[in-house]
Amino acid sequence: MEHLEKLKNSFYKYINDELEEEDARLFLEHLQSGRDHDAFLLLIEESLDGPVAEQLMDRPELLALLNQSFERVTDIIDDQPKKRSLLLWPRIASGIAAAIALIVLGVWFFKAEPVALKQVEQEVVANDVAPGKVGATLTLADGRKIKLSDVASGEIAKEAGIRVTKAADGQLIYEIASSRSASRNDDTSPLSATNPSLREAANQSQNTLSTEKGETYNVRLPDGSLVYLNAASSITYSASLNGQKRIVKLKGEAYFQVAKSFDRLGMTNRPFIVETNGQEIEVLGTHFNVNAYADEEDVTTTLLEGRVKVSNPSGSKILKPGDQSSVTEQSIQIAQVDTERAVAWKNNKFLFENDDIRYIMRMIERWYDVDVVYTGEMPTEKFGGGVSRFDNVSQVLRILESTGGAHFKIEGRKIIVSK
Repeated sequence: MEHLEKLKNSFYKYINDELEEEDARLFLEHLQSGRDHDAFLLLIEESLDGPVAEQLMDRPELLALLNQSFERVTDIIDDQPKKRSLLLWPRIASGIAAAIALIVLGVWFFKAEPVALKQVEQEVVANDVAPGKVGATLTLADGRKIKLSDVASGEIAKEAGIRVTKAADGQLIYEIASSRSASRNDDTSPLSATNPSLREAANQSQNTLSTEKGETYNVRLPDGSLVYLNAASSITYSASLNGQKRIVKLKGEAYFQVAKSFDRLGMTNRPFIVETNGQEIEVLGTHFNVNAYADEEDVTTTLLEGRVKVSNPSGSKILKPGDQSSVTEQSIQIAQVDTERAVAWKNNKFLFENDDIRYIMRMIERWYDVDVVYTGEMPTEKFGGGVSRFDNVSQVLRILESTGGAHFKIEGRKIIVSK
């Protein structure tokens, strides 16, 4: 009974945006696992009877996962869950019901030019591709490589006075080996105060955390900053991040929650520098997303909170919350954007707005670890909408195909795209 109450509490807190990010991630992972599917079905039915029905429309990833739960139960108990789910919709207003019905299918999607949504046959996919998962490789300064999905929680390495541990939830955490405190590492730390040579060794000790296609991972850096790493990305940093400037190098995409870090007098907040190909981002304490994939036309930085300075050889510009910079070798352009779209990947969603098929398929390539091949005439339509990153690739492709803007065929880990 206590377990069910805890589950119910998490469910309603998630709907009302009251869960912390880490708790929300664990809640969705629990739902994705298929455990307690009967309890979740009761909760969704109960919620549709109450005042939270409209709030569920803002939780497509939750409803998509519930739909997966329906499908799992269907495999075991005939078609009873499907019949049960159909009985839910008359209890809410028809407009809301129609919208939620689409979301329960895993999506709300449309072409940028308004068209009627076409019914697409639910073809049986012989070689479906599962979504990506939590995983990464840690490369230490001495060249050792640790596949993080293969190691148990606890201490996994120690070098230059820094202890590296894997938390029970999978997060990678750095902390001073001589201190039990959280991973704060500034000029007042035991590492710097008692052993300057050890501090210098830690500063020179470079670690790299990298994800392959189909992987994502979180790391708590030595200064306390939290980094979410997207698929096919890497971040390189010193084992201590203890210097006048905290410098990290990024390839691919990451979301940063930068912690403030002061000198030994507590006077100066040491700058946090993110270096990518063609730009440098300087921050003091803020939340922002950087997309620096080599196959994207621009390097984009999206600011959610705080203040950052973006620089390249052409000059520098200051971003305020809601700004996104697009950087090329010759310029820095600033525009106000929907920040939710920029960080959707961190919240386990794909969100598109007037995007072409090549941009969308590059996202799919990275997350599902597939190769994309184009044949015949190239689809020219622009797409908008969203879908859960928890879905298998066939579901995502069916949704895109339902707009009539493109056609897809899966052959092993290859996706063939045509008009």
